[in-house]
Amino acid sequence: MYLLDVPSQANQELVFAQETNESSLSMAPANETGANLTTTTTVPTLTTPGAKEFYLFTAEIPDVAEEKLKVAGDAFSIPTMIVNKGDNVTVHFYNVDPVPDERHSFTIGAPYHVDADIAFGESAVVNFMADHEGIFQYYCKYHLPVMVGQLQVVS
Repeated sequence: MYLLDVPSQANQELVFAQETNESSLSMAPANETGANLTTTTTVPTLTTPGAKEFYLFTAEIPDVAEEKLKVAGDAFSIPTMIVNKGDNVTVHFYNVDPVPDERHSFTIGAPYHVDADIAFGESAVVNFMADHEGIFQYYCKYHLPVMVGQLQVVS
């Protein structure tokens, strides 16, 4: 169970991550007589234990003066992906850059050795086992140093 750091406030509640693959939602609607009724509904989570799936798109940073700065305004839609050690990770990578001749890559070095290189309008699916703990940079080999992100593998 992970504790999220919440800024200090007088009326503060603590938030905990789920330990199971089920989620409960409790609601207390008022009936016609004003009495509260409590219902509990099970809402399935979006992921399966041991599997993480991400949808990663190319993106443009708005209002970047590329000519003046001599740096592209490209970015990834997800700056940080967090997975558990042992997770089977699937990344769906899409090149939605508005420039038709613009290539992009989703690249991670050792120990994962991922390199999905796609042209305008293409997509790729990358699958790997997150078997090494740590923080690993992912990047577009065509748009360094701005188009980068982090894969965090935690235990």
